[in-house]
Amino acid sequence: MDWRQRRDNTNLRFLLDVAVDNNVELAACLANTGLPCAAESQQDIECIESVELWQELAVIRNLVARHSMPGLGLQVGRRYHLTSLGLLGYAMLASRTLRDAIDVTSQFRALSLSICPVSLQNHPEGVLMTMDQGVLPADAQCLVVERGMTAWQCLFSELLQRPFIPLRMDICVPGAGTSELYLAHFGCAVNTQAPRNAMLISDADLDAELPLANALTQRTCANLCQHLCDSLEDIHAPLARQVMQLLMSRSGQILPARTVAAHLALSERTLHRRLAEEGHPYRRLDERVRRNLAERLLSDSALGLDSIARQLGYAEAASFSRAFKRWSGLSPDHWRRRRPTQTLEPLINALVHPGSGESQRA
Repeated sequence: MDWRQRRDNTNLRFLLDVAVDNNVELAACLANTGLPCAAESQQDIECIESVELWQELAVIRNLVARHSMPGLGLQVGRRYHLTSLGLLGYAMLASRTLRDAIDVTSQFRALSLSICPVSLQNHPEGVLMTMDQGVLPADAQCLVVERGMTAWQCLFSELLQRPFIPLRMDICVPGAGTSELYLAHFGCAVNTQAPRNAMLISDADLDAELPLANALTQRTCANLCQHLCDSLEDIHAPLARQVMQLLMSRSGQILPARTVAAHLALSERTLHRRLAEEGHPYRRLDERVRRNLAERLLSDSALGLDSIARQLGYAEAASFSRAFKRWSGLSPDHWRRRRPTQTLEPLINALVHPGSGESQRA
């Protein structure tokens, strides 16, 4: 488990929302996390744009220490929607069946919001989705498992556009609630003495066609998900990965090294020194992110150079064109003419007019 992995603030926001609902002070939840403890409002929380997994875990443990009760994770899990997953959520939404949507999450695990490993096992009645809580300290396990199971139910209900009820639930964590508590929430039998944490999904639900299935949109979203994963595939050094993730999340502006260093609680000199030691100078990482995104926009959209330049943080197309020619040896127009174009129109249509993809079902 890479506890230095950095993600956006979605999980953090939902945890702190629940803290507020239960009269737990935000400062207490953020104590000893390296995150600003002065956050007093939703606006302050939004300013925390990304967190490392160990920081999320620290917030969970702080919350549980001050408000330990079965069902707290259920409150957190109810807040998740497909849009919480960003591009991965749209790839799931456009999938043909629930089984295909679950396969997408397995394929792009790095883009999911799960804090512990999830595995799939075939079962005579369907598929068992199992959550491995063994990577977590005992005091965090109940909230994380409850949160994950509830989020799955919410997401699957959105995908099917009807209430999703599992065939069975198994919950095995310290401090778990009663079977009655979970039955009232999940609507199915729950075994709180099971040797694992799992949700059994029926074959009927798995093979149900999703109402918003769109083959072209799904392929486009999956390709973009793959592109995001590939961008980090050969970067193994921990600090370089964090810098890449931050640069990708802020691709609409040009971030100087001092800004990135401040986000990572480092001095600019320390950032440059540690990246050099890892063999990944800052400028090279920045140009790699910018070039990858530029190539994707040039090849997968009909956007003009002015629009692409703005999306990459350049003030004008001429500046972008000079940078792109330095990276690739070709002008953007010349590079685009040499590439086959696969437009993002299906994705745009699906997001603006969700029902428009009926004829594209596969």
